[in-house]
Amino acid sequence: MALPIALKERLSAEDDPALWEQVLKVLAEDASILEPVADGSQLYAEVGVCSHWLRPHQIRWTAAGGFAAPVGYGGAGGNTKFIRHGAGFIGRTGLPLFDWSVRLQFNPAPIGWVIPKKVPTKRFMSVRVTVPSRTTRHRQAAVHTLWSPRTLDAKRERTVLYGFRNLNGVWELKACSRDRKQPIQRRKSRISNVRRA
Repeated sequence: MALPIALKERLSAEDDPALWEQVLKVLAEDASILEPVADGSQLYAEVGVCSHWLRPHQIRWTAAGGFAAPVGYGGAGGNTKFIRHGAGFIGRTGLPLFDWSVRLQFNPAPIGWVIPKKVPTKRFMSVRVTVPSRTTRHRQAAVHTLWSPRTLDAKRERTVLYGFRNLNGVWELKACSRDRKQPIQRRKSRISNVRRA
Protein backbone atom coordinates (compact mmCIF):
# COMPACT_ATOMS: atom_id res chain seq x y z
CA MET A 1 0.00 0.00 0.00
CA ALA A 2 1.53 3.31 -1.08
CA LEU A 3 1.63 6.20 1.35
CA PRO A 4 -0.43 9.28 0.45
CA ILE A 5 1.95 12.01 -0.73
CA ALA A 6 0.87 14.50 1.97
CA LEU A 7 1.84 11.97 4.64
CA LYS A 8 5.06 10.85 2.96
CA GLU A 9 6.22 14.49 2.74
CA ARG A 10 5.88 14.90 6.53
CA LEU A 11 8.02 11.89 7.49
CA SER A 12 11.53 12.64 8.71
CA ALA A 13 14.62 10.59 7.84
CA GLU A 14 14.13 8.82 11.20
CA ASP A 15 10.53 7.76 10.46
CA ASP A 16 10.43 4.40 8.68
CA PRO A 17 8.00 4.61 5.72
CA ALA A 18 7.68 0.81 5.69
CA LEU A 19 6.12 0.92 9.18
CA TRP A 20 3.68 3.62 8.11
CA GLU A 21 2.65 1.56 5.08
CA GLN A 22 2.01 -1.45 7.31
CA VAL A 23 0.05 0.61 9.85
CA LEU A 24 -2.21 2.05 7.14
CA LYS A 25 -2.68 -1.41 5.61
CA VAL A 26 -3.76 -2.95 8.93
CA LEU A 27 -6.10 -0.04 9.69
CA ALA A 28 -7.62 -0.27 6.20
CA GLU A 29 -8.29 -3.98 6.79
CA ASP A 30 -10.00 -3.16 10.09
CA ALA A 31 -11.96 -0.29 8.54
CA SER A 32 -13.18 -2.47 5.68
CA ILE A 33 -15.14 -4.75 8.04
CA LEU A 34 -16.91 -1.98 9.95
CA GLU A 35 -20.65 -2.29 9.48
CA PRO A 36 -21.31 1.45 8.84
CA VAL A 37 -18.47 1.64 6.31
CA ALA A 38 -19.80 -1.43 4.51
CA ASP A 39 -23.17 0.36 4.39
CA GLY A 40 -21.61 3.40 2.66
CA SER A 41 -20.70 5.75 5.52
CA GLN A 42 -17.39 7.59 5.24
CA LEU A 43 -14.54 7.02 7.69
CA TYR A 44 -11.81 9.62 8.18
CA ALA A 45 -8.48 9.28 9.94
CA GLU A 46 -6.18 11.76 11.59
CA VAL A 47 -2.81 10.09 11.34
CA GLY A 48 0.21 11.59 13.03
CA VAL A 49 3.48 11.13 14.82
CA CYS A 50 4.23 11.52 18.54
CA SER A 51 7.72 11.95 19.95
CA HIS A 52 6.76 12.48 23.62
CA TRP A 53 5.24 9.39 25.23
CA LEU A 54 4.57 9.13 28.94
CA ARG A 55 7.62 7.47 30.53
CA PRO A 56 7.90 4.91 27.74
CA HIS A 57 10.18 2.55 29.66
CA GLN A 58 8.10 2.47 32.85
CA ILE A 59 4.74 1.22 31.58
CA ARG A 60 4.53 -1.93 29.47
CA TRP A 61 1.87 -3.43 27.23
CA THR A 62 2.63 -7.11 27.77
CA ALA A 63 1.10 -8.56 24.58
CA ALA A 64 3.35 -10.65 22.28
CA GLY A 65 6.43 -10.33 24.47
CA GLY A 66 5.89 -6.70 25.44
CA PHE A 67 5.89 -3.20 24.01
CA ALA A 68 6.31 0.21 25.59
CA ALA A 69 2.70 1.20 26.34
CA PRO A 70 1.56 3.86 23.85
CA VAL A 71 0.37 6.36 26.47
CA GLY A 72 0.74 10.10 26.05
CA TYR A 73 0.36 13.30 28.02
CA GLY A 74 -3.02 14.31 26.56
CA GLY A 75 -6.46 14.02 28.14
CA ALA A 76 -8.10 10.62 28.53
CA GLY A 77 -10.14 10.50 25.34
CA GLY A 78 -12.30 13.39 24.29
CA ASN A 79 -13.34 14.75 20.95
CA THR A 80 -11.80 12.83 18.04
CA LYS A 81 -12.96 15.33 15.45
CA PHE A 82 -9.49 16.66 14.53
CA ILE A 83 -9.21 19.05 17.48
CA ARG A 84 -6.06 19.27 19.59
CA HIS A 85 -6.69 17.43 22.83
CA GLY A 86 -6.27 18.77 26.38
CA ALA A 87 -2.95 18.81 28.20
CA GLY A 88 -4.03 16.94 31.33
CA PHE A 89 -3.11 13.35 32.12
CA ILE A 90 -5.56 11.03 33.86
CA GLY A 91 -4.33 7.61 34.96
CA ARG A 92 -2.69 5.43 32.30
CA THR A 93 -5.00 6.44 29.48
CA GLY A 94 -3.34 9.69 28.36
CA LEU A 95 -3.85 10.47 24.70
CA PRO A 96 -0.60 10.76 22.72
CA LEU A 97 -0.29 14.28 21.33
CA PHE A 98 0.70 14.81 17.71
CA ASP A 99 3.89 16.54 16.64
CA TRP A 100 2.09 16.76 13.28
CA SER A 101 -0.83 15.00 11.62
CA VAL A 102 -2.48 14.44 8.25
CA ARG A 103 -6.17 13.83 7.52
CA LEU A 104 -7.08 10.85 5.38
CA GLN A 105 -10.27 9.23 4.10
CA PHE A 106 -10.85 5.48 3.88
CA ASN A 107 -11.31 4.24 0.33
CA PRO A 108 -13.10 0.85 0.24
CA ALA A 109 -12.16 -0.02 -3.38
CA PRO A 110 -9.31 -0.38 -3.87
CA ILE A 111 -8.83 -0.67 -0.14
CA GLY A 112 -6.62 2.08 1.26
CA TRP A 113 -6.42 5.69 2.40
CA VAL A 114 -6.59 8.86 0.30
CA ILE A 115 -6.41 12.59 0.92
CA PRO A 116 -10.04 13.78 1.28
CA LYS A 117 -11.34 16.48 -1.02
CA LYS A 118 -13.27 17.97 1.89
CA VAL A 119 -13.34 16.99 5.56
CA PRO A 120 -16.80 17.10 7.14
CA THR A 121 -17.28 19.12 10.32
CA LYS A 122 -20.22 17.32 11.94
CA ARG A 123 -21.27 13.75 12.69
CA PHE A 124 -18.63 11.78 10.92
CA MET A 125 -16.82 8.61 11.87
CA SER A 126 -13.12 8.85 12.55
CA VAL A 127 -10.07 7.10 13.89
CA ARG A 128 -7.17 8.95 15.49
CA VAL A 129 -3.88 7.14 14.80
CA THR A 130 -0.65 7.93 16.64
CA VAL A 131 2.60 6.37 15.46
CA PRO A 132 5.84 6.78 17.43
CA SER A 133 8.62 8.87 15.92
CA ARG A 134 12.18 7.73 15.19
CA THR A 135 11.10 4.25 14.08
CA THR A 136 14.25 3.67 12.01
CA ARG A 137 16.12 3.35 15.35
CA HIS A 138 13.81 0.73 16.86
CA ARG A 139 12.76 -2.83 16.10
CA GLN A 140 9.26 -2.45 17.53
CA ALA A 141 6.50 0.14 17.64
CA ALA A 142 3.23 0.36 19.56
CA VAL A 143 0.57 2.38 17.72
CA HIS A 144 -2.29 4.04 19.62
CA THR A 145 -5.68 4.41 17.90
CA LEU A 146 -8.87 6.00 19.14
CA TRP A 147 -11.99 5.00 17.19
CA SER A 148 -14.98 7.36 17.36
CA PRO A 149 -18.49 6.25 18.36
CA ARG A 150 -20.33 4.32 15.60
CA THR A 151 -17.15 2.53 14.50
CA LEU A 152 -16.12 -0.21 16.94
CA ASP A 153 -18.72 0.72 19.56
CA ALA A 154 -22.15 2.18 18.90
CA LYS A 155 -21.98 4.84 21.63
CA ARG A 156 -18.44 5.18 22.96
CA GLU A 157 -14.94 5.93 21.77
CA ARG A 158 -12.73 2.88 21.81
CA THR A 159 -8.96 2.64 22.14
CA VAL A 160 -7.17 -0.11 20.24
CA LEU A 161 -3.42 -0.69 20.43
CA TYR A 162 -1.43 -2.29 17.62
CA GLY A 163 2.05 -3.76 18.20
CA PHE A 164 4.45 -4.04 15.26
CA ARG A 165 7.91 -5.62 15.10
CA ASN A 166 10.60 -5.17 12.47
CA LEU A 167 11.86 -8.64 11.60
CA ASN A 168 14.66 -8.74 9.02
CA GLY A 169 13.65 -5.36 7.63
CA VAL A 170 9.92 -6.16 7.37
CA TRP A 171 7.37 -4.66 9.77
CA GLU A 172 4.72 -7.16 10.92
CA LEU A 173 1.68 -6.83 13.16
CA LYS A 174 2.38 -8.96 16.25
CA ALA A 175 -0.28 -7.79 18.72
CA CYS A 176 -3.62 -6.03 18.83
CA SER A 177 -5.57 -5.14 21.96
CA ARG A 178 -8.72 -6.52 20.33
CA ASP A 179 -8.99 -9.92 18.69
CA ARG A 180 -8.86 -9.17 14.96
CA LYS A 181 -10.05 -12.68 14.08
CA GLN A 182 -13.37 -12.13 15.85
CA PRO A 183 -16.10 -9.99 14.26
CA ILE A 184 -16.28 -6.49 15.65
CA GLN A 185 -18.64 -6.40 18.59
CA ARG A 186 -20.46 -3.28 19.59
CA ARG A 187 -19.34 -2.93 23.21
CA LYS A 188 -16.74 -1.03 25.19
CA SER A 189 -13.15 -2.29 25.03
CA ARG A 190 -10.87 -2.85 27.99
CA ILE A 191 -7.13 -2.83 27.85
CA SER A 192 -6.45 -5.49 30.46
CA ASN A 193 -2.87 -6.33 29.66
CA VAL A 194 -1.19 -3.01 30.54
CA ARG A 195 1.04 -3.17 33.61
CA ARG A 196 3.90 -1.32 35.28
CA ALA A 197 7.39 -2.55 34.42
